[in-house]
Amino acid sequence: MNNMFRFLHFIYLFIILFSVSLGAEEKAGVISGEIRDASTHQPLPAASISLLGTSYGAASDERGHFTLRDIEPGSYQVRVSYVGYRTFSLTDIIVVQSRNTTVQVELQPSEVQVGEVSVNGGYFQKPLENTVSIRSLTSQEIRRSPGSAEDIFRVMQSLPGVATAGGKSAQLIVRGGSPDENLTLLDHIEIYNPIHFARTGESMGIISIINPSLLRSVDFLTGGFPVMYGDKMSSVFEMSLVDGNKELTNVDLNANLAGFGALVDGPIIGGGSMVFSARRGFFDLLTSLMNKPAAPQYYDFVGKVTYDLDTRNRVSLIGFYYLDKITRTGATKESAALSKFTNVNRDDYGSASGINWQFLISPKLYSLTTFSFAGNGWNTLQGTAADPSLSGEEIRENNYSLKNETVLHVSPTIEIKTGFQVQWIDSRHTSWQPADTTRRGEIIPANSIAYFPAVSNKTALFLQDTWKPMPNLSLTTGVRYDAFSFTHEATLSPRLGVSYYLSEKFSINASYGSFYQTPAAYQIALDPANQLLKSSRATHAIVGLEYLAQDDLRATVEIYQKDLTSVVVGNDTTNILTNAGTGTAKGIEFSVQKKYTSGFVGSASYSYSISQRRDGLNLPSYVFEYDRPHIINIIAGWEAGNDWQIGFKWQFASGNPYTPVIGIVSKNGAFYVIDGVQNSARYPDYHKFDIRIDKKFVLGSFTLTAYLDLWNVYNRANVLNYTYRTDAVGNITRNERLDFGLLPIIGLTAQF
Repeated sequence: MNNMFRFLHFIYLFIILFSVSLGAEEKAGVISGEIRDASTHQPLPAASISLLGTSYGAASDERGHFTLRDIEPGSYQVRVSYVGYRTFSLTDIIVVQSRNTTVQVELQPSEVQVGEVSVNGGYFQKPLENTVSIRSLTSQEIRRSPGSAEDIFRVMQSLPGVATAGGKSAQLIVRGGSPDENLTLLDHIEIYNPIHFARTGESMGIISIINPSLLRSVDFLTGGFPVMYGDKMSSVFEMSLVDGNKELTNVDLNANLAGFGALVDGPIIGGGSMVFSARRGFFDLLTSLMNKPAAPQYYDFVGKVTYDLDTRNRVSLIGFYYLDKITRTGATKESAALSKFTNVNRDDYGSASGINWQFLISPKLYSLTTFSFAGNGWNTLQGTAADPSLSGEEIRENNYSLKNETVLHVSPTIEIKTGFQVQWIDSRHTSWQPADTTRRGEIIPANSIAYFPAVSNKTALFLQDTWKPMPNLSLTTGVRYDAFSFTHEATLSPRLGVSYYLSEKFSINASYGSFYQTPAAYQIALDPANQLLKSSRATHAIVGLEYLAQDDLRATVEIYQKDLTSVVVGNDTTNILTNAGTGTAKGIEFSVQKKYTSGFVGSASYSYSISQRRDGLNLPSYVFEYDRPHIINIIAGWEAGNDWQIGFKWQFASGNPYTPVIGIVSKNGAFYVIDGVQNSARYPDYHKFDIRIDKKFVLGSFTLTAYLDLWNVYNRANVLNYTYRTDAVGNITRNERLDFGLLPIIGLTAQF
């Protein structure tokens, strides 16, 4: 492995030296984009666009479009102003030679006032309906984040209230909830699994399926989200894809230890635009070089085509596909239930496609209709060289969805949003496994599952009103109705959000509401008795303070409590699940965020939380497996001159809870472990320090950016879990599974 890293470092240094030797005169670039209303999405003509610190400026045309030409390469701040709307500034707009940089801005109305002062969002803005627990990031903020290798989910692990499952997992653990409680959307299309090598119900997963260069912005709602989002209990993760630019064809090629990718965006015939990305992972090549038995491969493809039919109608087509493959031979997985399986073949795949139709019915009435398909599945065969199919599964789930959101501006102080969604769900589940014994000596009988239910449907209706009874007060009330034909149940989810501005810089925000999550197909399929499962329920109560110290500096504090009822729970020896679980998660979060201005960007946050569960009325409560009481994240980055960028991140989190082994017992001539109280011990605290260094080179007709992302600089031995084995004479051996040690990740991006 050391030889491999030396080789990669040699290539990296060679490219840098070669780049410096070439040199080149910089050529001008272009900034173009569009300005729209954040609620109705109507174009805003005659909006003023300026580059701060320069003489460059422009006004948008009747379609909201603008173009700034002959811009010297560099990093800029773009300010957009329009009469009746809050002035908004975008930071870290990168201009590259001979390329077009696309900017898409949605302005918020400026009715909120305190005295004679309008509340100006500066570099921060959020919809009034999202009163609490929202964080938004741009693609450049994602790219700059150290310790993430430009992966969007690893960046989100540094936000308040979000815990990491370790460097080997990109899954999100939000306010003590499990990863399958998070809703993920890609341009309004729900996707089952956004992470390579992850499966529903698992906490693992290596890297995001979405190339970060495709993203215009990301909104992450960690609680108290509005009624247009449903069927999840913890959070909403909404990714918005950038529209391809209409000026020039841009090509990006990039590579790092995770894989190789290509991205193309630009105009297409008929006045539309497109953006397309394809990536291929390198993990199988790396494991081959390291002589490891596993050979993981991944591929992903994401694309978007956009057409403006006229000033009132926009249509966009979105699609993505991914494939993960793992082959392992001659190795033993460290799990008691799978210890006999030396051969594993695993294929995971998923896809989504859809069409979004945005229709500006009138200046006060807007409609967004989405028709989509989303599906995922996996195949697994596990066994020995003699019988490679001792255990296996074939899982499929396809979802067809039609949904609509309609927004009506009744008056300058009243906005009504309503909509519906209908989903048709087709699930298939086949699995088989031999009899086995847990590490505690409990017998797991052989079983097989053949689950082929009739197509079921989910129906949702929602209605929401955002009202400003006073200039400094905003109220959002809403109710959501959900029905699931398979479980023959219907639920109502009322929600309330409040924002009160004490001054133009200081506000009090609160949210309260109910959130339901239907049982997943993989849970129902395990046993016929699981067809009686109902939805789990969470009640969120959140209060927070927000202070805008400067246009580019914001501080927040939030207190939350999340009460859970009817939670789906099971046990180790049967596949029967029930709704007997209850739980609670509560905590407080402090955060300070500075946007990228004056060559510096940074954030700091501290979260304290408690997450507990109970699996039955007469059973004891226990610390939930995703409980991380203390979480600290400190991030900073700055421009070092001559196109050098430096950033660092320090993360700290309390160790995950686990059930300790307190002894051994002999059963049927074999020794097994005796567990202590459930989740009564903790792994050592998790912490690491990451550094990222970027350097940009202009090489004739293209630009090359190289980066070195150093993970865990001081080589902390972070424990992810323990495994236990007993031998024939009763000795117990405990093995540690560690997170990555010092890991250098080298990346290159060429832009044409």
